Amino acid sequence: MKRLLYILLVGLSVAMLAGCGSSGSGGNTPAKDKPAAPKQTAATPQPTAVPSGVPVLMYHKIGDEKNNDAVISEELFAAQMDFLKKNGYNPITMDELYAYMTEKKPLPLKPLVITFDDGYRDTYEIAMPILKKHGFRSMMFIPASDVGKNINWNELREMKAAGMDIGSHSYTHTDLEGMSKQKQTEEITKAKEIFDRELKQDTKWFCYPYGGYDNTTRAIMKEKGITMSVTMNPGWAKYGDDPLVIKRIWVGNKVTLKYFEERISKADYTSL
Repeated sequence: MKRLLYILLVGLSVAMLAGCGSSGSGGNTPAKDKPAAPKQTAATPQPTAVPSGVPVLMYHKIGDEKNNDAVISEELFAAQMDFLKKNGYNPITMDELYAYMTEKKPLPLKPLVITFDDGYRDTYEIAMPILKKHGFRSMMFIPASDVGKNINWNELREMKAAGMDIGSHSYTHTDLEGMSKQKQTEEITKAKEIFDRELKQDTKWFCYPYGGYDNTTRAIMKEKGITMSVTMNPGWAKYGDDPLVIKRIWVGNKVTLKYFEERISKADYTSL
């Protein structure tokens, strides 16, 4: 009798130990609840509208040459970009401008375009970091033959990655107006081929050197696949305007924050 009782007690102890040690899905221990995955909130779409016009800002050199209106100080340029950010302006690309000008496509509220001419070193060293900080898109036009003098190809690729598109300013920065068709074609085509190859892009954007062009120039642009060309003619870009003759707003040291605000908010801004 004692032997039978002993066997029963041993069997009961083994069964209890097996039950306590089980941690699998078939055991009696309840599984711990997993934390719920965070809910993903859809991004609020940016409001858009068809504007009456778009200011296209034209910068050249950033530096300390106070008596040169083609130059703007670093402090004033930074202040202008801060003003844009704080007041809800939205710099857009040239392609977005093209869609608006030709198809009346809506744009983000308070749109504008930021452009730089000539490819000065300060566009890379000063302008690009400021624009990148604000998340602003922009465009720089540089003569193909000048690449390597102030800015090299690797730096141009870096600028593209930072949101600054690179456009053609011809091959040698020569005034095209009145030039023969052959020479104009060489200036336009050679530059485009170089930018297309080195930057792996379709270089559809052009800036007329010294603002000079004629009917021959525009005909070559269309033939060679250039869809947008900017001038030095003052004013805003508007729907229905010729995208091969885009007006721009000159910005230099004379354009204080007061005049800057007027130029980006009124198409009939004060001439300085």
